[in-house]
Amino acid sequence: MKKLALIKTETGNTIQIGYDFESVLSELVYGDKVDFAIISTENGFSPLGRNIDFISAELNIDRQEITQIANWNRFENSKVSFVVLPSKNLSSKLRGVILAASGSSKCYEKYSSLSYSLPYRDFYYNVAYESISYAAQILGAQKISMSHLSASGQFHKDIATCVAEALAHFCDRIESPIIKQFLFFGCCMNESHFLGLERLNSEGKISKHHNITITTSLVDEFEVISLNW
Repeated sequence: MKKLALIKTETGNTIQIGYDFESVLSELVYGDKVDFAIISTENGFSPLGRNIDFISAELNIDRQEITQIANWNRFENSKVSFVVLPSKNLSSKLRGVILAASGSSKCYEKYSSLSYSLPYRDFYYNVAYESISYAAQILGAQKISMSHLSASGQFHKDIATCVAEALAHFCDRIESPIIKQFLFFGCCMNESHFLGLERLNSEGKISKHHNITITTSLVDEFEVISLNW
């Protein structure tokens, strides 16, 4: 892992933000660098496709079930949602995986025309914030990793900033559990995308968090968290 920045929270904690664009998820988990993964639902030649066999074995969830629910969330679900895959393996070092809506999801189509070819910031911020919140509060994650949430090859520095802001806002809350480390992993990212992260604290440009409406449902026995703002 290479270090990017330290986020200093209002509660006095610091979170190390880093990246690893070379390792597969199994190496990060077994190396005690990651205990939870937030991955976009884009399958194939992608972080999900590259790691799906490990995720299936480590969580004790059938590979085909993961593929089906990921495809549903990407191609059929019109709501901005993420799917929770908590580990069914009591000995696993991976607490779970979230399959998050991304820039290639059906639900993003309504935002793509509003952003003038730039990422729609509310989408990426809200998906990141609520995914991080669920991972930490419900499943006890302390070392969280996240793949690009853009469409393949379309990651943008604004997405990195939105994710860092969401992480900082969540950790600023007094009642939030401690997150020790946050890691960007996978493909479609490079160091230039993260140049603005170190300025977040020094320039004081982090915006304020606004609560949004959250609904929970079950699809094929998987918990689906939908976001509305």
